[in-house]
Amino acid sequence: MAEVEPYKLLYMNPLTMEANFFLETLNAVNQKANPPQMDPHLAKLLERIMVGIEKYIDKNPTYVLPPEMAPPGEGVAFVQPKELHTIKRTFNCIACSNRLVGNTIAKAVAHLSEQHPNPNPNNQPIQPQQAQQTHQTKQEKKQALVKARQRMTVLLPKKAKTMIVGEIANVFKDKYPIADKLKVIPEYDIIEQDLCKLLSPGFPNQPLRIYKFGSRITGIGNRSSDLDVFVDIGNTFHTFEHRASNATIAKLRSIRKYFCASDDWRLINVIEQARVPIIKTCHLPTGIECDICLNSLGFCNTNLLKYIFESQPLTQYMCIYVKNWLERCKLTEQISTYSITLMVIYFLQVQTLLPPIAMLQIREPANPGVFVGPWIVNFSQKSFSELGRQQIQPTAPVVKEYLRNFFAYYAKFDFEHFLVCPYFGQANVEIEKIEKMLHSRYLAYVSKNPDCSLQLKKAMVVQDPIQLNHNVTKAVTKSGLQTFVDYCQQTALLLLDNSNWRLRNT
Repeated sequence: MAEVEPYKLLYMNPLTMEANFFLETLNAVNQKANPPQMDPHLAKLLERIMVGIEKYIDKNPTYVLPPEMAPPGEGVAFVQPKELHTIKRTFNCIACSNRLVGNTIAKAVAHLSEQHPNPNPNNQPIQPQQAQQTHQTKQEKKQALVKARQRMTVLLPKKAKTMIVGEIANVFKDKYPIADKLKVIPEYDIIEQDLCKLLSPGFPNQPLRIYKFGSRITGIGNRSSDLDVFVDIGNTFHTFEHRASNATIAKLRSIRKYFCASDDWRLINVIEQARVPIIKTCHLPTGIECDICLNSLGFCNTNLLKYIFESQPLTQYMCIYVKNWLERCKLTEQISTYSITLMVIYFLQVQTLLPPIAMLQIREPANPGVFVGPWIVNFSQKSFSELGRQQIQPTAPVVKEYLRNFFAYYAKFDFEHFLVCPYFGQANVEIEKIEKMLHSRYLAYVSKNPDCSLQLKKAMVVQDPIQLNHNVTKAVTKSGLQTFVDYCQQTALLLLDNSNWRLRNT
């Protein structure tokens, strides 16, 4: 067998990768202190594996050798064994509209043990047979969830615990200067210019504007954060779509070809099935990855967060901390940075340190409403003294105390009966009453669009304060919520130990 030329593909038997995955799981089980367990299903599968191996060996497979072990002039170049560790699996559930359930066996098992929670997150049409399966799942779901809650408390990951018991000043010493600097950097202007230069020729008769938003712009991002960009083509800023229309998807696809043909941009992915479809791309001259969308509400949310962070800096410090905590706890698959930010805002509203968003949106002659569809997206930027709110100096001990109270608050929060509601910004907003409390524009919109109401029958309800029909945590499962609550409880206890903190200003 002739040696593979350097430019040709390296060799790897597909069974090599499958065997490696199996061994990783097997070794992980063998390393546990508890005695291994066996059930009839596993016994049968192991027997079938051994029989399959015997059949494979009985076929006398031909040995493929590397050049150094093969006769002269023969042999192939192999994918190196160490490269196997760079490939990780992700698991999708075809019974749940191909929903991503995780990248570990444990998460896939948890999803199946909960009997497919949230089986249709994207509200896709359900076929008759699938509808019957969904109905059966609902009947058995409650019993499975009760069993899941009886399990042992999930312990905090070591990385999260290390951050919690460390000195808070060091967290902000590392994170805050970078986050604050990234709000405005020259690279954003270069990206905006290059985007306009790239896309304007494709839409010569339509005005084109670029709006930057997201965690980088609000002041809680880091160097690895994406830059979110809303591209307004043809004055669509005030247009609202609960789900992207065919016309919007078509426009996104037409934009895609310009990134593919450009030397300044590298296309990473196009995600059309998301609530807000995006193009993930990298701007090569600056090295910054960008999420390009055609929806203006993200930009409007960012303006609100910037005002809150600037008016009450304590909020920004807390959000930087909990964002890092969320990442170290590996909870970002279900709870986004934006979701946890709204939870911080709501907590501080309950402490009367932030005003309700509804108060900021009271329409006055000097502050007429600006709408995106049925939603008011602007707000009065009054000083906190005008709003009767006290500005807190964010020193290390002060931030630590509010963080401890934040985690304690959500460790005991009754998510079954109440929602996190920054719009009203008051305690004990009941899930069953929230829709009757909202303004007439919401009621008129959902009466015309009954499938677009706020998703309240979820494990966790955190309402977007601008797009009032959006539950930003609708993807959180029962087990995901329980893990979050467990982590909050443990974090609050760790923060209570004053010996872990040095009382000094940040």
